[in-house]
Amino acid sequence: MRRRLGYSHDNEGGFLLICNGAGMISDRNTVRYNVSVNDRNTTAPYGVISVVCAPATRTLVPQQHRHHERPRHGRGEQNRPGGVTFRDNIFAGAAAGSALADAHNTYDHNLYARIPVPATDAGGVRGDPRFLAPYDVRLRAGSPALGAGVRVPGGGDRDFYGNPVPDPPNLSADQGRGK
Repeated sequence: MRRRLGYSHDNEGGFLLICNGAGMISDRNTVRYNVSVNDRNTTAPYGVISVVCAPATRTLVPQQHRHHERPRHGRGEQNRPGGVTFRDNIFAGAAAGSALADAHNTYDHNLYARIPVPATDAGGVRGDPRFLAPYDVRLRAGSPALGAGVRVPGGGDRDFYGNPVPDPPNLSADQGRGK
């Protein structure tokens, strides 16, 4: 399967929508190494990442990066009905803080900047990801995201920027060694 990497910036319709037809199940999807900057969706029940319609099972969203500069952009995920695991991501909120509201999906080993760590993310950490610049989300040396990930089976060999994926991987779409 060919790798498709995405960059989304200031998209009013959100970043990712997982939805399938009535009576069907969305199963074994993986969406990785993407960058979302200031995306939002102000139409309820949708959020920046929305899981709606029928169930999604064994769906994995690893090594993503979401960055928000304005509080409203950090609106939480209004996800239903669940079945998605968010692993090895960086969720960076606005300077004034942002919320992440999702009681239906699983969060594991993510880094949260200016966003409270969900109680369900036992491996989650809070800290400064140390980006090169607000819109350049590559990691600087000393980032707590470097080497803090969990290897994902079939995780691919290259990241968003074309870097080889180390073992253990970094949190986020940047798998480089830090600038």
